[in-house]
Amino acid sequence: MPLFSHADRPVHLGPFPMERLRRGGTPDLSALPWSAPLAFDHPDPQSLIHAMARYQTMFDTVRQGPVVHAEAEIPEDPQDRANHLKAAGYYFDAALMGVCALTADHHLPTPHRNPMIDGLRAELEQGQPKTHAAGIDAIYADILDAARSPHGPVTSHRYALVIAVDYTRDPAQGERGTDWLHGTQAQRAALLANNTAVVLSSYLRMLGHDARAHSASTSEVDLARLAVSSGLAHIDAGQAVNPYLGTRYGLAAVTTTLTLAPDQPLMGDGRTGRSHGVAWWTGAAAPRRAATAEAFAHREFRMGPYPFERLKRVDEPTTLIDEARVPRFPKRADFFARALYGDMGKAVQDGAKGGRYVAKSPIGACARRALGALLLLQFGEARGPAIATDPEVNADNLKAASYYLSTDAVGLSRVPDWAYYSHNSAGEPITPYHANSVNMLLDQGHETMEGASGDDWISVAQSMRAYLRFSLLGGVVAEQIRRLGYSARVHSVIDGDVLQPPLLLLSGLGEVSRI
Repeated sequence: MPLFSHADRPVHLGPFPMERLRRGGTPDLSALPWSAPLAFDHPDPQSLIHAMARYQTMFDTVRQGPVVHAEAEIPEDPQDRANHLKAAGYYFDAALMGVCALTADHHLPTPHRNPMIDGLRAELEQGQPKTHAAGIDAIYADILDAARSPHGPVTSHRYALVIAVDYTRDPAQGERGTDWLHGTQAQRAALLANNTAVVLSSYLRMLGHDARAHSASTSEVDLARLAVSSGLAHIDAGQAVNPYLGTRYGLAAVTTTLTLAPDQPLMGDGRTGRSHGVAWWTGAAAPRRAATAEAFAHREFRMGPYPFERLKRVDEPTTLIDEARVPRFPKRADFFARALYGDMGKAVQDGAKGGRYVAKSPIGACARRALGALLLLQFGEARGPAIATDPEVNADNLKAASYYLSTDAVGLSRVPDWAYYSHNSAGEPITPYHANSVNMLLDQGHETMEGASGDDWISVAQSMRAYLRFSLLGGVVAEQIRRLGYSARVHSVIDGDVLQPPLLLLSGLGEVSRI
């Protein structure tokens, strides 16, 4: 339980007390061997790495794009810019953020390129998936063009944002629900860091500055050297070591032409009495402390971070559902669709055209391209014969994998026919096709809303962050199910065939408010 409030802690400082480390060193980057690309492969065909690989590849495909706007009005002070971008990185779930100047010592002799990009491009060349999602033609054309575009060196870029995502606890041998998780830590952290990098690179391009994301599998720069130069790590025995995480973290970066204020490298290992003393152990310095530095340290993955097992369970939701009389509604009844059709008046209709309500908030709109890219991966049939397994084992594995990937709450339920829309966006009847569902919840962050001004459109950013996060985490789980021999489909904000609130009730994730 937290003993101290961090309500007044500046967001750009992040969850770890990195500001207490000793800085001012001059690291010799030549003491750090050039990094090798991270392979998304595993001898176990049921390893979660194989499902994560498709999503890592899609992020590697959309890591760069055109600068389509003139330079936006942003602070002139490079330190203000750096603080803003680091805060954005923490908002998009980074564990550590740093900034450094980009020098010749950071450029890889031979760039890394994800070998799966060519396979994804060939898949996209066969045609877009069958979906009536709004803007699918433009989304498909953009992603296909990105897959076809070669990426040269980034010699015009002068600064780098460095992103680190911490490992969680290693799954224990014999731990229930972890059959797919062993040996996947590096790939998990790399994927989550890549997610943040792709979003921030898109954000910078929206501000009118060229930017490119670099991942553990596709990069023109050495991520470990960037981590050392930005003060996220020091060099110890040829490795980049963080004072709080050791070597248990994954990296990504964004290089850009935008001028930023660099962080100082660490002096020695950076440790001081203030950085690793009483404040670190008690949590007085920052939200993360010694006892909570590693997620799930004292809890099984399948149980999740919240004590749902303590809640009273019943066979049917407390809210009465007269299932025999529940009508099915067409997707035309969806409020996004109703807004576009003008049901709420012309002002609302104009605000909905082209997703204008999203474009008003660049820190939310920057997730839109990646969200569209993941739409292309949310469909799929079984990728082989079904593997016969025990339902209880399946349930534990699905929940543990979801929590391991960083979902906040997961519930499993049946999908009654009345939970499906009656007709899709084209007016075609929908025949219910799946009987079971994995339902996920993602915390949008009360801290963010408490800091809102009321007219800053921050809820757009909260929604888009959660939408993208679900499309990624839910997509990985769906791909894993397909690899086990069963069809699976993601129902995302862009395209879905089910009404999600009743599934949350049926899976025990919530109840209808009485207010």
